[in-house]
Amino acid sequence: MELTGYSNRWTVRPGEEITFHIHCRSTRYEAQLVRLIHGDENPKGPGFKEQPIRSDLDGGHAGREQVIRKGSYGVVDLAGLLDGVESFTLSFWVCPTLPGPEDQGMLALHAPSVGAGLGLYLMPDGFVECRHGDAPALRSGQRLTVGEWYQLRLSVEVAARRLSLEIASRRWQPSHAEPDRVAAPLSSRFRPGNASLLFAAGWVETTEHGPTPHGVFNGKLARPCIVGPAPAGKEAPVLAAWDFSVAAGTASIVDVSGGGRHGRTENRPARTMTGPGWPGRADSTAPTPETHDAIHFHDDDVADVGWPESHRFRVPDDLASGVYALRLRTGGAEDHLPFFVAPSRSGLQAKLAVLMPTMSYLAYANESLDVSDTVQLAPRQDMAISPEAYAYVAANGLKSTYDLHRDGSGIQYGSRRRPVMDFRPKARCRTFDAPHQFAADLHLIDWLTVKGYDFDILTDDLLHEEGAALLAPYRAVVTGSHPEYWTARMLDGRDSWLDGGGRLAYLGGNGFYWVTGVAEDAPDVIEIRRYGGTRTSTGAIGEETLSVTHERGGLWRDRGRSPHSRVGIGFSGQGFDRGAPFRRSPRSFDPAWSWIFKGVEQEIVGAGPALVLGHGAAGFEVDRTDPRHGTPAHTVVLASTDRFTDAYQGAIEDFNSLNPWSGGSHKASGIRADIAYTPGPRGGAVFAAGSISWSSTLSQSGYDSDTSRITQNVLDAFLREMLPTS
Repeated sequence: MELTGYSNRWTVRPGEEITFHIHCRSTRYEAQLVRLIHGDENPKGPGFKEQPIRSDLDGGHAGREQVIRKGSYGVVDLAGLLDGVESFTLSFWVCPTLPGPEDQGMLALHAPSVGAGLGLYLMPDGFVECRHGDAPALRSGQRLTVGEWYQLRLSVEVAARRLSLEIASRRWQPSHAEPDRVAAPLSSRFRPGNASLLFAAGWVETTEHGPTPHGVFNGKLARPCIVGPAPAGKEAPVLAAWDFSVAAGTASIVDVSGGGRHGRTENRPARTMTGPGWPGRADSTAPTPETHDAIHFHDDDVADVGWPESHRFRVPDDLASGVYALRLRTGGAEDHLPFFVAPSRSGLQAKLAVLMPTMSYLAYANESLDVSDTVQLAPRQDMAISPEAYAYVAANGLKSTYDLHRDGSGIQYGSRRRPVMDFRPKARCRTFDAPHQFAADLHLIDWLTVKGYDFDILTDDLLHEEGAALLAPYRAVVTGSHPEYWTARMLDGRDSWLDGGGRLAYLGGNGFYWVTGVAEDAPDVIEIRRYGGTRTSTGAIGEETLSVTHERGGLWRDRGRSPHSRVGIGFSGQGFDRGAPFRRSPRSFDPAWSWIFKGVEQEIVGAGPALVLGHGAAGFEVDRTDPRHGTPAHTVVLASTDRFTDAYQGAIEDFNSLNPWSGGSHKASGIRADIAYTPGPRGGAVFAAGSISWSSTLSQSGYDSDTSRITQNVLDAFLREMLPTS
């Protein structure tokens, strides 16, 4: 990449600071603060809109090329622990998931002097090598099998200058019917000295860009410990022992021996993973210290690229709430680093707020799915979109929670302290060649701006932090197009606000779907565990618990908090070929509800052009009412459509068995989009559009499309003291 970067936070208030971290291969670049209005460059829409804002960020700056140090590992300082110790044993459990292409360090004593260390490596051919000083490596007699657990015990006799390695398989294998034992003289150069103990890396190089791991291991480690020599007739003393089930929601590695040799992980490896004790004797998959004491390391983990600060910006007290970006340019390259300015806590606030789904932006960050083999389902795909950006993402381990690690396991963590190439105003999704997530939500921002609404910008981040208090000042709140990822705190805040009379316009689809966790020690990191629902990967059995919150992951529906129960509708299916119009229900013509359709006399609505999928207000991912999952009896279906093709497929969780009717042309697929209205307590209500594509139709016909009129009728009514029906 010629030019890119990231900010340390996505949401700020006036008076707060935000920092920007820039990578630029050129000697100089130009920066400009801009307010973003509309990002979609599609000539069938309003086009790209931004407004320059004067700030001290503006002007030319010196460029600097940055490096991304990928790969997760752990490190513990052992300074002085092994001084004078005549012998010791390193013991741990290991489960490899992808050997090669280079040697992978599993456990290493990394000493400051060259050649003085000692390490155990998994070789590309599956054998284990112990390397120590300048001596020939000690090599195991048998290969390790991918997916199997083994206990490794390396005994180091410092005084006698001898070492021995024993490898035992947890379960019987023909190749490991008996423990594999090998021994060799210990290098005369080995000195434990002030060594660090590395987990899942061969060695760490200190460079100008920071510590860089080499020989990163792909696989699980568990129960590492260091045992000293056993006195006559006594048990060997435990010098240090680390229980990976302790503080598993953080980056900490905890020494449970009492010696205080604690450490930390880097680049957020997967915690609360099943270890050699899984399965246990419990009658549930809930994690216990005995069963979930492993860490899964990957050579393509990236949680914080750690680039130095390029710019620091204090948000002026008088800067209006809105969507902003630091625009970067050099030569022919351009990039935008977006951020949101929420209103001041002490200033006047609007009565309308837009809740930008930043948790969903983070879950989809750098989504890199290759859909080239599924052209039947995604005929609009263009895998040639932004080739440089996608190559940069792949090369540097920047993929989303929708993608896979190199060893085939799902990616569970998303972090904003790294470049996010699709959190950009002009971004287009390769699957259907149209905006998605942030870029698509600017369709709504543009419409509200053109219509002259006074509105504030809120974000998922703030709702997670502040709960219902964040929403309390607002009479009405509008969602983005795809608010899919929600934490328990967010749901609690939304529901409390709705119970108090809040009015929500849910202008999207597939919302409130996945259980999402936020790391307490790193609030820029979220965690997802996929084991149910419509998904691109499935976690291993027993690994459905979020490490950062200790709650069950998966779908909120499976936790008894389906979106149907609070907004009337929930996910029914998805497709990527075209959208469809809605047909109004007889009840929509009733005077109690016809105010929603003021200025819209026809029965068919949303049949016009759309900036997502070409035309049709119902499209991409759609929601329907369903009493089985909690749609209230008083929810009113105002319009519906099931006129989809077989490029649409029904939500996996709605099928009990294999069947030939999952495509959109079959009513048995259950794929339907409903526009629904649910009256709430104390004069509150929820209007639900039932489609991700809805907002992409608002600017059509000079911002006077039928969907535009419907949306305006709803918001105008929501902003009044009393609703037309109460």
